Amino acid sequence: MRDPDLQAVEMERQTRRTLIGLWFFLSLGLVFTTAGVQKFLAGDATRTDPLWWAAWTVEPMFAGLLIVILNFEAVILSYGLDPDHEWWYRLKKVLLASTLAMNVIPQITPLLRGRWQEFNLGSAAVHAIIRVIVYGIAEVIPVIQAKRREIMLLIYETADHADDTEEPEPVPAPVMPAIRRAPRLPAPILQKVKDARSQALANGREFTAADIQRVAKLSADIAEQVAAEFTTHNGHAFT
Repeated sequence: MRDPDLQAVEMERQTRRTLIGLWFFLSLGLVFTTAGVQKFLAGDATRTDPLWWAAWTVEPMFAGLLIVILNFEAVILSYGLDPDHEWWYRLKKVLLASTLAMNVIPQITPLLRGRWQEFNLGSAAVHAIIRVIVYGIAEVIPVIQAKRREIMLLIYETADHADDTEEPEPVPAPVMPAIRRAPRLPAPILQKVKDARSQALANGREFTAADIQRVAKLSADIAEQVAAEFTTHNGHAFT
């Protein structure tokens, strides 16, 4: 199974490319419509009239507000939250409808005034279509962010489920060390060892291998085993 982190990074990269493309073409559409809005607002004003220059700022202002709102909406949707406020959606629609009206009205004005020869159907259609496309992109960008989050959660949820279903590797049984038992002692030596133990306990000290070696000629290793046997089992293994 592929690493979920790699899948998430790949998904993030693809989403970023898609959003960059949408923002780029959205900006191009807004730049194109700026000229139409300026013409509608400036009317017969000349370049010497401040209104002619001020009219160029209206469409960027509307577009800037729209882009800021969409950008923030995309951010909060990436965290699984929704604006969930009626004025949020109303403001988006007002901004888009306003720019649509300012783009289309100048194109159909000749029709309203009866000057058919001045009407350009292609120009009117392009101005209207661009606004519809811009509106569609404005609605799609938040959806892309929301779906990206759903896919991210699905990637990690699937990975966690796969980890839970995998059988754990068998744990090898621990190897118990062999326990060395003290050899059986002849009865005379055993009695001497018991007497030495009784004397050590009577003196209030621990019974050790040194006590055994004082009364029996045993190696240090065997004496340690005998002392441990007496300490653990009270010497029952020798009886």
